[in-house]
Amino acid sequence: MIQRKQTIFLLLAVLCGALTFFFPIETFTQAERAFVFSTSGLFQGAGTPIVDASPKLPFAILFGFFSAVLLVAIFLFKDRKRQLLIVRTANLLLIGVTVFLFITSNSVRAFLEQSGRVNSQFGVAAVLPLAMIVFAFLAERGIRKDEALVRSADRLR
Repeated sequence: MIQRKQTIFLLLAVLCGALTFFFPIETFTQAERAFVFSTSGLFQGAGTPIVDASPKLPFAILFGFFSAVLLVAIFLFKDRKRQLLIVRTANLLLIGVTVFLFITSNSVRAFLEQSGRVNSQFGVAAVLPLAMIVFAFLAERGIRKDEALVRSADRLR
């Protein structure tokens, strides 16, 4: 059945992944200049990309990929074992990408501090990957509970 609570959790994870495109991860201010670090790169306040400090890993593509994989996992409700495998694998890889995202954020801060003191403030997109991980974990837990329920019903037959 598609009307399960893990479907809601997977949809929330997909929504969080999609929202990372629209919000900044971190905003840096240095004297009068502002810099915005988002999933698509590092930009000046006016929107001009900074090529020297641009992340080599395309976070926008990765979060889009994870959102698509979790969306596909919703429709694998007939094969719970495969659904569980896909959600678990996506969640583990998502943890790695999120850690690398924060490492990249620190590298960008270090790059900007070469020319003076930098103040930074995390944006909404810094929390969204963490929410994606939590929602994918909750969905994984729900899928495991469904599988256990089906196994116990099979034993009764």
